[in-house]
Amino acid sequence: MPILALRTLLLRRPGLAGLLVAVLCAGTAKAPEPAAGPGLPEALRPVLERSLDNPRAALSLVDDATLGTLDSESRFWRLLGKAAIYTVLDRTSDAQRSVDEARARLGRIPSATPRHHLWLEAYAIGAMFRREEPTRLIARSVELRRAATPIGDEYLLCEISVGDLFLLRESYALDEAWRVAEETERCGRKLGQLHIETSALIAMGSMASSLSGKAPAERYFERALEVLGTQPARFQRGWIEWEMGNTLARLGQPERAARAFEHSLALSREIDEPTGAAITTLDLAALRLSQDEPQQVIDLVRGALPALQDTEAPARLATAHGLVIEALARLKRAEVLQEIEKARAVERAVLPAPDRARLLQRMADGYASQGQYAQAYAELKRAGEAMQLGHQSARDAQLLRLQSRYEIARREAELAELRHRAEADRLGLQAREAQQRALWAALAALTGLLAAGAWFGLRTLRRRRRRADLVLRDELTGLPDRRAVLAFGQEQFGLCRRLGIELCVALVDVDHFKQVDERLGRLASDRVLRAIARAGSEVLRGQERLGRWGGDEWLLVMPGTAIDEMPGVFERLRVQIAGQHLPGLPMPHGVTVSMGAVALGEPFDSIDALVEEAERQLLRAKAEGRDRLRCARSRRADTGRRDPAEPSDPSADAEAPRLPVSA
Repeated sequence: MPILALRTLLLRRPGLAGLLVAVLCAGTAKAPEPAAGPGLPEALRPVLERSLDNPRAALSLVDDATLGTLDSESRFWRLLGKAAIYTVLDRTSDAQRSVDEARARLGRIPSATPRHHLWLEAYAIGAMFRREEPTRLIARSVELRRAATPIGDEYLLCEISVGDLFLLRESYALDEAWRVAEETERCGRKLGQLHIETSALIAMGSMASSLSGKAPAERYFERALEVLGTQPARFQRGWIEWEMGNTLARLGQPERAARAFEHSLALSREIDEPTGAAITTLDLAALRLSQDEPQQVIDLVRGALPALQDTEAPARLATAHGLVIEALARLKRAEVLQEIEKARAVERAVLPAPDRARLLQRMADGYASQGQYAQAYAELKRAGEAMQLGHQSARDAQLLRLQSRYEIARREAELAELRHRAEADRLGLQAREAQQRALWAALAALTGLLAAGAWFGLRTLRRRRRRADLVLRDELTGLPDRRAVLAFGQEQFGLCRRLGIELCVALVDVDHFKQVDERLGRLASDRVLRAIARAGSEVLRGQERLGRWGGDEWLLVMPGTAIDEMPGVFERLRVQIAGQHLPGLPMPHGVTVSMGAVALGEPFDSIDALVEEAERQLLRAKAEGRDRLRCARSRRADTGRRDPAEPSDPSADAEAPRLPVSA
């Protein structure tokens, strides 16, 4: 099932479309480890590499003129690639014809093996995506894995795992899907197939917010972008932005979600991919509907409908009509009844149970908005039946997956038993010869010596690392010292500039710290510094770092943080400091800080330049009265934005409270 089709299918069905991922997952390798068994078909590689960036451009590699110059086997693989491209363009009939041509071509290959038939089956499952019930496709995928396991084709097995991953997501078996995602990410990295690796990371990002104990969802999307590196990969990047937008929408961050959808739309339009742009527009419309903007929803969906009607995707048309029905129902317009009749034709098509239930629910809302409660009740009843059918399909899918795992585990256990017996026979023969017994004893002794040496070396290395860590820690606060935090800043500066990620650097200074030292003594000032360190550590996110810069100054390095977020960071820091208990000082203790911040941009060519600008902003904050934030931004970061330190920020003009005099 080609991964080229994955992004477009996921734009509507983030899960079931994973059936189409199994072949085109295999794109450009990045320093792969040697794989056991057959490698990736070479005739397929150029199609995969071109499709990663622009599927329509890849059609030039599979036109009739090009296919006529190839031998039978190369033509077979190119026909599979052609089927994948047609699938991603929602031309499923053409995709099925390409699979049929590949099957006919396979009969003319004298050297055809079971491996050829398994790859063909993977594509056949993808081509039948919109023509077959999902549970039947799941059953075929299970049988495909059973047949592929003895052959040992790691590429095919890894690609089947990607299909299993998205099928499990469709079935809402998220715990099992997460386990498969981790397995898929590992095999994609091992084989150097960035399509597979990024697909797994994107799926993990989509599921992270629904499972406990996982890293923030955005971290997985960032890792997927890092895997793509400097390659154009506009198609794949658009998919990442689309998934990030849906995740942010579920997390209640509509504006950030809208920006991600806009980025995905821009990439789809750049590669002239109207179907992807139309589907992303549907998700943007759904977001606007959640913000109670029904008229904008109607305009967005009707603008996208022409592109959707040219495809063979009834589920997407169902979503489009459903959004318009819900928007018209909210506006109490009578034309909602006409829209329901249009949706009725789509509802009769082959639709997945959740999509059918959602459309029927919206049709019921439309009838209710016009006072036709009998029709509304009938549609609600049908929606309930469709939902029950969907739950049953989900249970069947999970059962099939578990049965497949059991069969594979049983077969592996039988093979392990055979290997164990063979090994026992071999050792029995060796035991008859004294010379070989002596050799094994010597080998065991040498292994023990090597293990002891390795253990001692590892212990020494750990001790050195602990000592190095202590050297780079501030003795008073336990935070990184100036050298350590500056080294971290240099590393993040290079990484953020290379990947185009936001980066903010800030200097924090304790207000009137000298008065604390003079009035309350050295011990009290040390308590203040420790309290600042605790407060800063509680404010930071996982990728951010706070270190002692010197005296009562602190350097804050925040990759992934925009300058517009700095007022919120400063306010949280103020609240944390105010809540710190300081022995010897009354509550409120009145300890405040001033902050100068700067964002990464074109004028700054090093971390030192950022720190120098942050120091200037810090001096500006102290000169203007302390207990406030002052920010600087580059020309690029400044376009169309308000300075966070303008007087409208409540932290900008607040007077610094006086420090208590009592000891």
